[in-house]
Amino acid sequence: MMQLKKWFSLICVGIMLAVASVFIGGCGSSEKTQPSDKVAMSFTDLEGRKIDLTKQPQRFVVGDYITNYLLVGGAASLDKVVGVTGDGWQDVRYGEYVEFTKAFPKLKSGDAGAIPSIGGYHDNVLDAEKIISLKPDVLIMDKTQYTENNQKIDTFEKAGIKVVVLDYHAETIDNHTKSTEILGKLLDREKVAQDQIGTYTQAVDVLHQRIEALSADKKNKKVFMEIGNKGTGEYGNSYNNHILWGAIIHDLQGDNISGNMKTKYAPLDREMVTAANPDIIIIGGSIWAKDTKNDQMRMGFTVDESLAQERLRGFAAIPDWKNLNAIKNGEVYGVDHGSLRTMVDYTLFQYIAKIMYPETFADINPQQNMHDFYAKYLPELKYHGTFMTKLQ
Repeated sequence: MMQLKKWFSLICVGIMLAVASVFIGGCGSSEKTQPSDKVAMSFTDLEGRKIDLTKQPQRFVVGDYITNYLLVGGAASLDKVVGVTGDGWQDVRYGEYVEFTKAFPKLKSGDAGAIPSIGGYHDNVLDAEKIISLKPDVLIMDKTQYTENNQKIDTFEKAGIKVVVLDYHAETIDNHTKSTEILGKLLDREKVAQDQIGTYTQAVDVLHQRIEALSADKKNKKVFMEIGNKGTGEYGNSYNNHILWGAIIHDLQGDNISGNMKTKYAPLDREMVTAANPDIIIIGGSIWAKDTKNDQMRMGFTVDESLAQERLRGFAAIPDWKNLNAIKNGEVYGVDHGSLRTMVDYTLFQYIAKIMYPETFADINPQQNMHDFYAKYLPELKYHGTFMTKLQ
């Protein structure tokens, strides 16, 4: 019994010493807890550069992809944006500018309290001095901006600004996925990012699976695609197989007649188009406010279907095209150029797939899917306009 009491006493003393040690260490110790060296996040951007951040970023300059930023981050994430490329936005995407600035007044250039502009929406020229003065944690760029501003990157990094390169221009699942994953990490919205990636990849996988199952004679329809900003009197840009519309057509196993261009984009010769005799013609539209051509292709936010049809009829009536298969068979379409380079553009993959393989994708409704995607992830934005249409 005496031995048992002795062991019990020793145990009690041990417990009391342990408790005293914790109390003294927590309240009376002169030693300070050492800061953790743990990196908050680490990833490789779309230029193959390893990015390490020691904390969750709270201040962003968004050089490109403001739509993707908002789709992942939600409306509240705009409070973290201290700079955007606002110069000339209304001149090349007027309808988009109107609706986005209605939904998010802080994006309206020149207004009191607006987010400062750090350069041109469409010209890749960024104001380094302005960016540094805004003291962002992160500067988001596209690949072209990174190339055009390469000499400024070290300056940004030395100022404590992490430059992160994304890429939605190549129109590949891989780049869309990686870019959206990065936005999810940066904005602490990884679940939302993964939800969008799941929707995108599942939708495009369905297109690939069905097209692969088709016989060879159903594929490789000749497609001519151009941007209609110059109106009917002059060809706008077409794209090779590695960027934007050209990449989509190629991915869906269409024969993009501009696919082998050495440059990423350029207008085609009239003779080349007529000689190719495309089966399908697709005209990309927007509202280019500074363009004086009154017959340019109109598509996108705020554009009525009747106006889109009127402009599309003008393109279909180009004299040089009257004997083309696409014209004779009524295979002439309009698409919104501004809706590319976002996570909602899987619906444009769907639409072009329907154009090329109407029976195979009769059950898919790209326009409804676009509406639903915006309603889910950016309900503040009014979805109004014409984003895809066939010549009536």
